[in-house]
Amino acid sequence: LPAPVRPDVTALPGDDAALLLTGGARQVMTVDHLRAFVEDPEVMARITCIHALGDVWAMGAAPQAAVASLTLPRMSEPLAERTLTECLGAITGILRAEGAELVGGHSAMGDELSIGLTITGLCERAPITLGGARPGDRLILTKPIGTGVIMAAEMAGAARGDWVAQVLAHMTTPQGAAARLLSHAHAMTDVTGFGLAGHLLNICTASGVGARLEVGKVPLLPGAEALSAAGHASTLYPKNRAALPFQPVGPKEDLMFDPQTAGGLLAAVPGDVSRTLAQLRAAGFPAVEIGEITDRRGQIDMV
Repeated sequence: LPAPVRPDVTALPGDDAALLLTGGARQVMTVDHLRAFVEDPEVMARITCIHALGDVWAMGAAPQAAVASLTLPRMSEPLAERTLTECLGAITGILRAEGAELVGGHSAMGDELSIGLTITGLCERAPITLGGARPGDRLILTKPIGTGVIMAAEMAGAARGDWVAQVLAHMTTPQGAAARLLSHAHAMTDVTGFGLAGHLLNICTASGVGARLEVGKVPLLPGAEALSAAGHASTLYPKNRAALPFQPVGPKEDLMFDPQTAGGLLAAVPGDVSRTLAQLRAAGFPAVEIGEITDRRGQIDMV
């Protein structure tokens, strides 16, 4: 995108959300849109809302307001009204639990269900960006990975029902509390379409650093490694793998490039992180330390 020309718009290339200065307040704004990959519209709305909120949480911001854009598959008017009510109700519930409001939106008919959200958030202090990581920072991940491979296998009829159920539970788990516990992070992002390795590379590129990723410590969703070993993968996997060539290959290593939906927060945190990890786990997040930031600029070492 071209550089902003307004003094109240701050350029943050590659970051999760735009930074706006509104009446002296720091405001972030982001947009996300998902095509439905589960049959239940209410569940899909919850997933989309958590996915979109990830960009606000990753900036260390408190969600403020949202507008929704929904495309419903062609259906009768009563069914469309019920579906719209279910989706908006699910989104409103998640937003209000975070202190935010759904303030409007737009709906239309189309070939399939798709849901988009534009969300704003407020920062009490300077936002957490991709560019603040420093050598020696520890890397914390708040959710296990594997949503891409499991949902790809589910579409092929190859994923167990309990594996899919656990994926849906993770994708509908809010992370506002986790973001608040990570407010001292030097850099943070949510792990989504580029996969864990790709989003870690984004932090390293923006910060001018490298990283050591301990693959054995990365938490995986049940079934993810088995499905990866059986050859299942998201359609985005090859592109994610190509962005970081010459990395180790194997079922677990491949999952470092698995695109996530409503994935965890990845944070570069200074000092001893044991207290932060304990607080995150006490709050219900299966957070794990998975590596560290190094001075090997642009280099991701997967070990």
